Amino acid sequence: MANTTNFGWETPDDTDLVKDGAAAMRTLGNSIDTSFVDLKGGTTNQVLAKNSNTDLDFKWVADASGIPATIFDAKGDLIAASAADTAARLAVGANGTVLTADSAEATGLKWAAPAGGKTWTLLNAGGTTLTGAATITVSGISNVEDLMIFVVQASSANASSLIALRFNGDTAANYGNVGFDINPSSTYSASNYGIQQNTANDRFNLTTMSSNAGSQVTGGVWVSGGKSTGIKAIIGNAGASAAGGSSQSITSQIGFYSASAAITSVSVVSSTGNFDNGVLYVYGA
Repeated sequence: MANTTNFGWETPDDTDLVKDGAAAMRTLGNSIDTSFVDLKGGTTNQVLAKNSNTDLDFKWVADASGIPATIFDAKGDLIAASAADTAARLAVGANGTVLTADSAEATGLKWAAPAGGKTWTLLNAGGTTLTGAATITVSGISNVEDLMIFVVQASSANASSLIALRFNGDTAANYGNVGFDINPSSTYSASNYGIQQNTANDRFNLTTMSSNAGSQVTGGVWVSGGKSTGIKAIIGNAGASAAGGSSQSITSQIGFYSASAAITSVSVVSSTGNFDNGVLYVYGA
């Protein structure tokens, strides 16, 4: 009897008798039947895979060549990886949300509200009345990147008082500003219009009351970088009413606060005399 080259199945010789040839063919058939037994069985959508390095050793397994459609449950579902070589379903998010990386999530992704806009909150509810002291402070500010500070109708008991801002009660020379300063009077003078410039001041100046103690100052500043340890940028405008006096100041300026600490408090300061009117509003974003 001869054997096949690759699998060694028995086949009849050319000289075998008819009855011996039939037996040999049965032997060959049984050998083939035994060798291909692994091709039996399996279920719908399974694929044939090698079970070992042995010839004709196969097994039926789930098709791992693609991601099954059954992973999807709803319109808008996405596929993400939950681990190496592991696909997972990320359910569709709510309308208007955006896909955001988040390592705490199973897939490393989540749906979240877009972070493009700012939400402003009044940090000192109702505002803080300016009265009875030359320095009025709003404290307890924490982790606020942007501040909008408004001083409304502030007035000192003393005329010509300079109204200014301080952060964290800091009286060191950590403030700077540059901008224009207008001092109206009944007669025009070039000295009524000027540039104010400070690179090492102990406060951020808003503006100066007129020569009448009834003068009131209204103004505001925007502060960026409040929670950082670097320089905070400041943009501000302010003006004072005449109230029957003169030499009131109107300013528009940019500046900075260079102390390394994050801003935790805002103070409005009268250079001479206690406040007798006004409200301070501090908004955070």
